[in-house]
Amino acid sequence: MADDQREAWPRRDNPWTITNTRKVHSNEWFEVEQNAVVRPDGSHGSYEVVRLRVLGVGILPIDAHGFVHMIGQWRLPLGRYPWEMPEGGAEAGETPLACAKRELKEETGLSAATWREVLTLDLSTSLTDEQAVIFIATDLEAGKPRPDDTEVLAHRHVHFVDVLTAVLDGSVREAMTVSAVLCAQHLATTGALPAGVAHAMLHRPSRAKA
Repeated sequence: MADDQREAWPRRDNPWTITNTRKVHSNEWFEVEQNAVVRPDGSHGSYEVVRLRVLGVGILPIDAHGFVHMIGQWRLPLGRYPWEMPEGGAEAGETPLACAKRELKEETGLSAATWREVLTLDLSTSLTDEQAVIFIATDLEAGKPRPDDTEVLAHRHVHFVDVLTAVLDGSVREAMTVSAVLCAQHLATTGALPAGVAHAMLHRPSRAKA
């Protein structure tokens, strides 16, 4: 990071002191640690942290007509059925890009000739250390999806303008998807995406694509 950027976004020393840490739960996806802490005000307490074993990866697949491939599935922790972009977790030793290609293929059947890494996110800074990497995938080629046995997925093909509207009105609210869509809009409007892709994204066809 350049010196002027460091000045614009200053960092501070850690005001917390951890005096003891123990694991209270562990599985193949995450572990929960309990920290005995001295808080910034000097008081003593406990702070539980969920440490993820996988890196989150999300893919915003945009076709030549400006349509986005979205996935719907029941999310047990939420108790509802959200729509989101294809997502998954990088396995041990797997790069974010390799994971993105695998998840896109598994969930939609698509492969992409062009990949752009556009965001790195901290997803829940008060509870977990979960991070995610976001890609935009273009130059798509159709194929047969191969979801995991535990996944019951629906697949929709929606124009980017309509996905953006759904993000802004709260119909689509999953954090990685919201971040990816807003980032993609910024990139399209500032000329950071190829002109043909950007124009297709920002101008919905007069007749809806099936």
